[in-house]
Amino acid sequence: MATVAPFVYRIVSGDRKAQYRSYEVMIAMGLDIVAQEGLKVTFNRERPGDQYPDLVFPSSPTHGKSFPSGHTSLAFNTAAELTIQYPKWYIAAPAYLWAGSVGYSRLYLGKHYPSDVLGGAATGIGTAYLSAWLNHKLFKSYYKHE
Repeated sequence: MATVAPFVYRIVSGDRKAQYRSYEVMIAMGLDIVAQEGLKVTFNRERPGDQYPDLVFPSSPTHGKSFPSGHTSLAFNTAAELTIQYPKWYIAAPAYLWAGSVGYSRLYLGKHYPSDVLGGAATGIGTAYLSAWLNHKLFKSYYKHE
């Protein structure tokens, strides 16, 4: 929904800035998902509940790859995108607090190791900045007139 809303807003309002921002969000999330899946296949790390069934009791059954945390990665990707597009402290602070709480929840629920959450945060922030760079390259004419 977060990727579609700015695009729909652009169609309804005719705001070209919203159109380019929606492209940036879609590209950032797409890059993030591709990076997450590539890292999960590369590292092939078991989740804590699967690796240590007698020590870690996840809130629900978990299976699949652990590194990096996909929820954390998308949360930090969103926070970084918001901060890139609206560089104000009162946007960045709540966005990163929310993203941090998503990461904490993954630990609390027994779904991930701390390094999974840190890796997810780095992946999310990195892909957001990569997306911003790519968008400036892809849409040079727009950014020259901004």
